[in-house]
This record gives sequence, C-alpha cells and structure tokens, in this order.
Amino acid sequence: MSAPKVSVIIVNYNGKILLEKCLESLLKVNYDNFEIILVDNNSTDGSIEYVIKNFPSVIVIKLDSNQGFAKPNNIGAKIAKGEYLLFLNNDTVVTSDFISELVKVIETDKKIAICQSLLLKPDGSIDSSGDFIDTIGIVYNSKEPIDRIREISSARGASMITRKKLFVELGGFDEMFFVSFEDVDLGWRTWIKGYKVVINPKSIVYHHGGKTHVSIKNEIAFHGFKNQLSMKITNFEPTHRINRLLKFFFIFGLRELKILLDYKFTGKTTMTSTKYESKIAAKPSIKVIIKSLFWIISNQKYLSKKSNEISASRKLSTKELEQMNVLSDILQ
Repeated sequence: MSAPKVSVIIVNYNGKILLEKCLESLLKVNYDNFEIILVDNNSTDGSIEYVIKNFPSVIVIKLDSNQGFAKPNNIGAKIAKGEYLLFLNNDTVVTSDFISELVKVIETDKKIAICQSLLLKPDGSIDSSGDFIDTIGIVYNSKEPIDRIREISSARGASMITRKKLFVELGGFDEMFFVSFEDVDLGWRTWIKGYKVVINPKSIVYHHGGKTHVSIKNEIAFHGFKNQLSMKITNFEPTHRINRLLKFFFIFGLRELKILLDYKFTGKTTMTSTKYESKIAAKPSIKVIIKSLFWIISNQKYLSKKSNEISASRKLSTKELEQMNVLSDILQ
C-alpha cells in the first residue's frame, strides 16, 4: 500500500534568506509521497524568483498583498492534492523522517485530527512541545522535554499535520485572525468537535522562530490580543463566557502590575518560566488593548456567527474538556 499523499504548505513573506535551508532540508525527507506548496505574501526580496529557479518542483502561489498567515494557508489548502495538510513555517529546518513520524501517528487513530512535531531551537533546546490552554483561555507554550506521544490543547502552526477533510469541515484557519493564535483556535475547535490533538517527539523540526515578525511588532501585538479575546468569546459556551473573560482581564492586570513592580525594584521587565511560558508574554500597549477592544465591539456579527457555528457542531462541552485536562489550570 502506498503512503498517503501529504501537501506541505509554506507561507512566505520576504523570507528568501530562510527558504534555502528550509527547502533544501525538505528535499532530503525520506517520505516519498508529498508535494510542496509555497504561498507568497507579495514578497519584494526576490523570494519567488529564487524558488522558481532553484526549486522548480515547488508549487508557487503569489498573492497581490500581504495576507498574513491564516488566509494564505487556507489558499494553499484549497489547491492541495494531499489527504493530509502539513503546515510548515519558512524559518524551519526539518529532519529526514519528520513527515513519516507525523503520518505514522495520525494514521493510527481516526480521532487524531492534528499532530505537531517537536520544535527545537537551532542549539537543540526546546522551542515548543505543544500549547496548553487553561480554564480561562490563557495559552501556554510548553518547553518541557518529552519522550512519548501525548495529547496537547493545540499544535503549533510551525510544523503540524492535519486531515484535509476535517480542516475543510472546520472552515480552516480563521481568516479574521490574520496572524497569531489561528493555530490555537483551530486546535481548540478540533477538541470541541470531538477529535484529538497530539504531539510526536520523534518528528523533529528546528525552528528559528519569529524571523518574519520583527518589522511588524505592533501589528502582531494587536492581532495577538484581539485574537485571544475572540477565541474566548467564540469557543466558550455563553454560560462560561463573561465570567472567564473577567477572570482573564483580572489575571492580565495582575501580570502587568507584577511587571511594573519588577521593573521598579529590580530594573527587569521579564517574567520567566522554566517549563512553560504564557503566549501573552509580548506586552501589548494600552493603545493596542483599546484598539483590540474596539475591534471586538465592531465585529459582534462575525463573533456571534462563529460562536453559533461552533455551538451547532459541538461534541464536547467546556466542562468535559476540563475533565479531560484539555482545558486545565494544572499544566501537563
């Protein structure tokens, strides 16, 4: 029996300097049945020309403007011929069996909808061993060493495989997110629909992280904060929503107070954790917070529609996800 076809989808924006190592590593993969789709966000650094000249087997889609992360991935998914979609960042270097290890896991259980690779930094330290969501919707990135397949709340879009059929059923990544937390939202909705999200530490990918984000820091902060609020509004049932949003703002406020006090007495502004780091670690300014809240108020129709769609297909309640430790204050 031939291996199922996998479509590797890479979104690029002025990442020519990163693409050489990424694509060269993909050509050394030991999986026989896969295609590579590059969706380019109107790069001006010669990325398209470089890929067409040096990697002619890569399918290239050039967009007319920078469409972020969610929409380009959805565009790539629409033309993908694979049974499985593998989303991969352009700032990664993959190992030879990373695809086969992902496919091996997702093929063993029809309930597994998404599987993440173990993400390592270039020096070999852990970049991400999965994301976890607490009971008020705050997301934490795990940096804990793991040696077994385990369930996680959501997978990192830097390297994750998913079933194309289910991805389409879920509506793909939420394009209103533009960039940031769209992978978390997808994972959360996957669990709500009754499927599983896991990580396989034998699928190893080296991730430089944040290389294309430096020049658009304020925009990333805005999308990050408004997307966190959006997820809480749509993915919690109405009976849990207000209470958990208030708790989120209370904890967020305490966190900001601690940062302020730390700076006043020690001159430092960072909050560190050995195993987990909050994904709200990038501090949004007051301007970003106000802009995010205004966006939420202005987009109630969209949020209501998405919430109703999630409710209509919901298989697992928030309480059930808490009992399963998918949403948990005790980080795994």
